[in-house]
Amino acid sequence: MPELVQECTPAPAPPPVPPGLPPIPPEMDPPEAPPAIPPIIDPARFEDYPAFRETFLLFFTDPTANAAMRAFGLLLHELVLEFWGYWPSHPQGIFPASLRAAVADLRHVQGSLQEWTGPAFALEDPFEIRLARVGAELAEELGELADRLETELGTRPGEA
Repeated sequence: MPELVQECTPAPAPPPVPPGLPPIPPEMDPPEAPPAIPPIIDPARFEDYPAFRETFLLFFTDPTANAAMRAFGLLLHELVLEFWGYWPSHPQGIFPASLRAAVADLRHVQGSLQEWTGPAFALEDPFEIRLARVGAELAEELGELADRLETELGTRPGEA
């Protein structure tokens, strides 16, 4: 396929980035469609959202890009599941490893809530102030739940 290389036109070099946030180029103006919003997830159907955290996907507000990332996540998950049996096993087994992964995800949500409700955000809207208060309380509760599960996991009897 070397002949394809000759037919390709290299992309132009990006312009230098000015200090601060660069302006959005006209070709990247927001689409006419309303933005994609995070779904309401039924915990019984958590496996329908296997690859990317919603705290990451929320930045893909273009509905087409959001759907593409979700489809890519499903594909990536399926590919990993087809291959994961060939990789080394978790030393404590898949169930404790899954619980440790859940603790890591709880810590991620805890940190996200702490950041969004912390002093870096000067909220003025009463609705957002109330949500921030609830979010901060939930961050603390999630931390306690993660601490509890982490303590229970500890190490298996007989392991150093």
